[in-house]
Amino acid sequence: MKDFDLIRQAYSQAEKHFIKIIDEAVFLKNNENHSRFIELSRINEYAYFILFWGQFELFINEKAFEIEGENYRELGFMLRVQLSVLQSHDYYNDIDQYYYWRCELAHGRISTFPELTLPTIFDKVEEIIEAIESNPLPLGDNFNNIFKFEKK
Repeated sequence: MKDFDLIRQAYSQAEKHFIKIIDEAVFLKNNENHSRFIELSRINEYAYFILFWGQFELFINEKAFEIEGENYRELGFMLRVQLSVLQSHDYYNDIDQYYYWRCELAHGRISTFPELTLPTIFDKVEEIIEAIESNPLPLGDNFNNIFKFEKK
């Protein structure tokens, strides 16, 4: 996805700015600014995660459309994922966890949310995309078990 690189670059620049401000607050022993900018950095990270995840959802939707045509719209997101990555594959668990985080963040549940490591998530999602793009069968499918969902 062409926007992944742009999102990564924007996140990297913003995070460098936050790190500089946080380091200055530590140097100046300004605990109030230090805490405030750590919190703002965390919220910024969540925002970039949602933006990046939206690009991944677009990729999954395009793959589902290739397989199911317009019927893909009737499938929930994780069923769309299963068209490319079966539940038995390790990538499925990664996607499921990230999707859970996406839902929690997108619906405002951020107060107890764990700190993300976006560079690691960026790398993992791009690895998953490369694997899906290079494999014509669903990942984890050793028996040509391609299934179709029919509109009822």
